Amino acid sequence: MKRALLAAMLVASACKDSAKLEADEQAKKASDLVTQARTEVQKGQYEHAIALYKSAITASPDDVSLYVALSDAYHQAGNDTGAVLTLKQAEQVAGRADPTLQRTRAELYLQLHQPGAAIAELTALRDAELLTDAEILELARLLAHNGKVDEAIRTLEKIQRRDPDNLDAKVVEAEVLLLRGDEVLAGKLMDRLLGDTPDLTNARLLRARYFTTNQQYELAEKDLAFISGADARRTDVVSLKAKVMNKLERYDEAAGVLEPLVEELPRDAQLLALLAETRLFQKRNDDAHALVNRALSVRPNFPRALYVRGRASEAQGEADAATADYEAALKSDPTFAPALSRLWGLWAKKGNKAEAMAALEKLFFMNEISADEKVSLATFYADTGSNLDRGVKIMNEALKREPKNEEYLAIKAHLMKQVKPANPGITILRKGR
Repeated sequence: MKRALLAAMLVASACKDSAKLEADEQAKKASDLVTQARTEVQKGQYEHAIALYKSAITASPDDVSLYVALSDAYHQAGNDTGAVLTLKQAEQVAGRADPTLQRTRAELYLQLHQPGAAIAELTALRDAELLTDAEILELARLLAHNGKVDEAIRTLEKIQRRDPDNLDAKVVEAEVLLLRGDEVLAGKLMDRLLGDTPDLTNARLLRARYFTTNQQYELAEKDLAFISGADARRTDVVSLKAKVMNKLERYDEAAGVLEPLVEELPRDAQLLALLAETRLFQKRNDDAHALVNRALSVRPNFPRALYVRGRASEAQGEADAATADYEAALKSDPTFAPALSRLWGLWAKKGNKAEAMAALEKLFFMNEISADEKVSLATFYADTGSNLDRGVKIMNEALKREPKNEEYLAIKAHLMKQVKPANPGITILRKGR
């Protein structure tokens, strides 16, 4: 009996060793496949990378990180549906709600221009008290940019109640105030922040964006000039600086700002598209098209690249082709303001007033509308007899800047003629009166 028991134990041990050896071999195989897949991603060979990641998952099906990597490869290949489904599969493998996966999904949804889905993921993490301060600020911004200003303020309070002097939170507060339409309060807060902390990059950037939206490009340039060191090389800073330079028709300077970063980050679609737009302004159309193609090869359906291609078509008098590219950009990202700014004018020329007005209203509520576009929106209101009170408010703001502008006065008069007087209510006449 002892001999039989010993033999059984030896067999079990051998089976266990065999199973461990096989598991180790599968893990090594998966690791090698992941290394190859990462190399393929760096070379832009996404389909081959996807196949390698799938083989790695076959070798190690319980490794959640492999699904996350496969999702990213799908996204970079332009297969956004595959990316989202793979992340959902990862959570099924994990067998529970995984905060890391929720964060990854939120980031992916933002890249897919699906802010509602990203907000849902981040809100769940917020309610579970799992967000970092940086993530709380990002959620507050997302909520405000998507019309949920009150919830954005409540989210921001999670930081401000325990840290009332948090500078990053105050910058986001100023941004939320701008989106709520409280420009005076926002302006005072930005001025106070920069008066106390002149090198506060995010506040400089926010105020520069505000000046740019209001076509005060020289003031925007002054704020951007304060940003130095590593922050001056941030993609968002360089992008806005190039945009301001282009608006000031200093195209060579804009190119000079962008070129070093494009050389350093040759697969950054945002930088490629911005340089392509600058090349258009420099009348270097062939270079612009080449850069657009590079950007779209990195990120298919990238809104800014489609927008730049539309600008090129528009410059050549090809309005239909331009419209198609602008509409494609908006299909990819419905909040992409530059495409809306070009489209409303094209729609208006075709007589599509309703579509043009809707585009301007979207820009208005996104706080991405220029002063001239506001006047155009008020003109549509006057012509259609709609939203008259909003139109009057817009024209009052315009007349504060230019009180003697005859065009502005005429638009306001046209609006005022259609505004119904306030109902004074029922007046009871007493006997003898």
